[in-house]
Amino acid sequence: MEGIGSVSGDSSSRSVGQGREGHRELNRDLGFPAVFATATGTMIGAGIFILPGVAAAGAGPGAALSFLFAGLITCIAAMSVSELATAMPKAGGDYYFVSRAAGPLVGAMVGLGAWLALVFKGAFALVGLGQYIFHFSPIPILLTAGIGGVLLTVVNMVGAKASGMLQNVIVVVLLIIMIIFAVVGLTAVERDTMTPMLPFGWGGVFSTTGVVFISYLGVMKAAAISEEVRNPGRNLPLGILSSVVVVTLLYVMTMVIVTGVLPLAAIEAASAPLADAGGIFLGAAGAVVVAIAGVLATLSTGNAALLASSRYPFAMARDRLISDWISRINERFETPARSILVTGLIMTGLALLLDVEGLAKLGGAFGVIVFAMVNLSVVILRRAQPEWYRPAFRVPFSPFLPLLGAVAALSILPGMGLLSHVSAVGLALFAGAWYYWRRIQVERAGHSLKPEFGLADRLQELQQLQSLDDKRPVLQGVDEESWPLDDDGEPPIQVVVEVREGRPFRHLIGLAAAFARRYEAPIDVVMITEVPPQRGLDTVSAGPDRAWMEKLRSRVEDLGVDLRFHHVIARDRARALLAFDDPEVRILLIDWHRAFRLRDFLGSYLDTVLRKSSSRVAVLKYRGNREYKNILVATAGSPYATAEVELADAVATFTDATLTFMMVLPPSASEAREEQARSYLQRLNDLTENNAELLLARGEDVRAEILKAAEDRDLLVLGASREVSFRTLFGRHVIGRTADEIAEQTSGSILLTRDPRMTRRLSTGLRFWTLGWLRRLTGRPARPPHQLPTDVEKTRLESFPRRSGDDR
Repeated sequence: MEGIGSVSGDSSSRSVGQGREGHRELNRDLGFPAVFATATGTMIGAGIFILPGVAAAGAGPGAALSFLFAGLITCIAAMSVSELATAMPKAGGDYYFVSRAAGPLVGAMVGLGAWLALVFKGAFALVGLGQYIFHFSPIPILLTAGIGGVLLTVVNMVGAKASGMLQNVIVVVLLIIMIIFAVVGLTAVERDTMTPMLPFGWGGVFSTTGVVFISYLGVMKAAAISEEVRNPGRNLPLGILSSVVVVTLLYVMTMVIVTGVLPLAAIEAASAPLADAGGIFLGAAGAVVVAIAGVLATLSTGNAALLASSRYPFAMARDRLISDWISRINERFETPARSILVTGLIMTGLALLLDVEGLAKLGGAFGVIVFAMVNLSVVILRRAQPEWYRPAFRVPFSPFLPLLGAVAALSILPGMGLLSHVSAVGLALFAGAWYYWRRIQVERAGHSLKPEFGLADRLQELQQLQSLDDKRPVLQGVDEESWPLDDDGEPPIQVVVEVREGRPFRHLIGLAAAFARRYEAPIDVVMITEVPPQRGLDTVSAGPDRAWMEKLRSRVEDLGVDLRFHHVIARDRARALLAFDDPEVRILLIDWHRAFRLRDFLGSYLDTVLRKSSSRVAVLKYRGNREYKNILVATAGSPYATAEVELADAVATFTDATLTFMMVLPPSASEAREEQARSYLQRLNDLTENNAELLLARGEDVRAEILKAAEDRDLLVLGASREVSFRTLFGRHVIGRTADEIAEQTSGSILLTRDPRMTRRLSTGLRFWTLGWLRRLTGRPARPPHQLPTDVEKTRLESFPRRSGDDR
């Protein structure tokens, strides 16, 4: 066993949110106006001149509501982006956020997709710029697009400040024109033209929301420049959120004006409905004004797209996902000049060579996925709580708002067409292949990709946090008020132990007593006499041996707990034992005298009890240890691993034993995953009453590592796994192959626990949660009366209370 050693609670957490040491930071030259202008410029663009016609055709005058609903959904994403950007004000925006939440593989997919979507959008804007200039001059469209692309590349290479100033000027002029358009246009709106408001019903409004939602996707891109923003804790959320509000109002007013000035038929037939509407209430000058606005809008979109998209390869190069050559910062201008140059050349080349309108539509599908991933990143990072995650702005009502935003974004995908879906899947596959190829290259050079943890590590961390949350209310004390007496005045059944007449019970009762004393509960001992089918139940009259009963009573009395003895006569041992089953029973303890080989287990009564019980079940295989002085708990951090920790802690407290928590990691586990495991074991130890020893081990074979650690232990406590095999598909192999092989091969005693949530069917699960909610609402255990099956007869119930002088 390659041991990692004992774990201390003083281990410091390494910040996974930081880049590699030695990287220069970008100059923070941008303020609130630049953030607002970048976000506004990527959202308005040429879309404001095209989308009104498409939206009106789908929803009529109700299209204004479609833009409003899309804007509200975008506000959720804007809040998520603001939180992430204030916690991680780094170049790369949504790529950086997602990679730190879900690892480099998912980050590579998001980074490549977001970069291409912006490049496509920027190329589309360059072509649009050429089309609007062509209205004033005979200069060829593609020539204008090429010149515009080169000029924007040069401006961005000179400095983010220069690019930001250009963007500020463009957006200010564009907003002035659009505000004039809105103010004058609102006075020209005719109510009759807008009647009926919803010609296609609410269905048309909601379907059109999905169409116009794409115009808002640019709001994420403002975060890509967050490393260059002064006072990011203030300027980023203020700039991003205010831009969404302004753009939403602008789109809503534009739709009200267009549908209030032009008839629906005229809007559907017009190639430029905004210009046609402006010509009606602004006269001949209106066409010129709208044309100038079109030039500014396309120029704004192209500049904002280049400014934001060039930060993606820059950030990915820092993380070694692409060549480090891209991440070099120009000494003179302090900009990522190489990344800007490469991105600008590709954007210009696409504008000159390909159908960029079709490419822009394909990029929209991946943009929607990125939109959803950013919302989910907030949920993941809030739940994972890494030390470096300290946002200055927080999304309210989390996780509900971010989850709502993610669902709303993904709901748009079905209406985007098969080609968009295929392109998104193809891009994800390419990004995944690139990631694995790049990882091999980087590891050969003796380095690793950033961040060093993957999606599996993050999910494992979330699973461990859920595990701690599940254990906390159980391990940190018991509320005696929540367990009142039953209607007959007796304490409710909480600790059930099955014993066999004539067989040793000292080891079994000792475990049960530890648990019973922890919860101030009596031990309900069940002895079952099986009767063959050919005999009647009433023919069995003899009770258990009195001498054996006296030993049992004396043993329980010595341990300082109350005993209730149930002698049950039945034809089916499993059904009789399940009659005592209930979700409120804390533990059902069974002594297993046979081997744990699969052929001995399958088809046995224990197999049935484990599959059907709604209580936690613990199976003890006793191998001759008289006392439990050294207890090992092997856990993988499962959310349903409460039973083994609770039992081991109770036994260790009762017997003053040494308790050890163990976790096995693969040899290739990253440093971040090792740190994560240390933290989990330490926090798990903090929940128990004992100061446990904590052990991390590395090894390919989990079974072998646990068996080595258990060699000198008196008791191994192990939770049944949730492995999937051929037998588990049919609900038969409920212990788990790893657990039953360890149980069979270990030389010491083993206590195997099983949580009902591992095997519960849907109907049983609904019953479990219904009873749980009833208990919370009423303050009483919502337990149904214990009713034995018709072929079971309870013949004897005897209580053996402690003597008044007994010390608990």
